[in-house]
Amino acid sequence: MEQSNPGMAAYQRVVEAIKHDIRTGKLASGERLPGNRALAEKYDVALATAQKALRALQDAGWLTATPSVGVFVSSEVPTDEAAADVSVELADLKSQVASLAQRVEELERRS
Repeated sequence: MEQSNPGMAAYQRVVEAIKHDIRTGKLASGERLPGNRALAEKYDVALATAQKALRALQDAGWLTATPSVGVFVSSEVPTDEAAADVSVELADLKSQVASLAQRVEELERRS
């Protein structure tokens, strides 16, 4: 798992990674997530850490669980978080565009 924020708790990094996958469409509404052990392996965390992340996402409304069936992406991303997530993504994109614009200017000056 990417260690983009080493000060963040392991379960929170899993939460953010799953949220990112939902926001970007890698995980679609209604899609079943892999089992807890598979998630723990995917994110290289302990089983209890993966379970804690799933509980946090369920509590926040990102996921729903059906006993003996599995954990699924909720039909709607929580609205208050959706707006905040869009703002964060937009700020990130603006930063990337500015960085690319600088690179293009440098390349144009060199040629």
